[in-house]
Amino acid sequence: MINNNIPSNHVSSFTDERLAIIGNALLEQCYETDDDLQSIYDSGYSIGCTRFDRQKNCLIEMSYEYDWLEIIDASNRLVMTIDNVPFRFTNDDYLFPKKKAALEVSETEAAQFARLGNEPFQMELDLDYPNIDHNKPTTWRFYINVTQNIEDEVRDYEVSFVGRNLLKKPCCTWNLSNHQIPYLVSTDNNQAEVVKTKPAKTTLPNTPAKRKTSNDK
Repeated sequence: MINNNIPSNHVSSFTDERLAIIGNALLEQCYETDDDLQSIYDSGYSIGCTRFDRQKNCLIEMSYEYDWLEIIDASNRLVMTIDNVPFRFTNDDYLFPKKKAALEVSETEAAQFARLGNEPFQMELDLDYPNIDHNKPTTWRFYINVTQNIEDEVRDYEVSFVGRNLLKKPCCTWNLSNHQIPYLVSTDNNQAEVVKTKPAKTTLPNTPAKRKTSNDK
């Protein structure tokens, strides 16, 4: 069962905390993009492109904050690693993917897997290949599934981290919605004190910064 096969069973560095940090950042850019692009001239295409670019830039900036998060390809393919294990993200439905990024392994991603001594996905396989472990993921993706209510045009999002096996079938999944802290509701008339926090950074700095890569020590 997919639900019982979670990422941390296969890669110890894929902890709930780390996946939630990345997942929440991706989700935040979804809602911020929706809030900002309210013009009658904004189309699904312009909103989708802006959402992706903001998500990409947000993850790049996060790599300066978290030492376990690194960039190995900062192009629009954006390949990153969590403690050296590569992953990508795409705005797509992991059960019925339509975009190439959902399934294809980039050259940078393949090279990183090779350094880890894991190259099975490069083999030509057929469905009857006897040694396939259908429950063993070989590639990892964050999927942001975008759904929209036709009546009120309100968008909703589900962020999932999914491992696919050699046959590119999803065999391991983690959903952000299962790891978000619910709001506490007061049972009396006393309201909680408002705690002021600094706004989250959502853009890249204006000053040039040295990009951290997996080769940096």
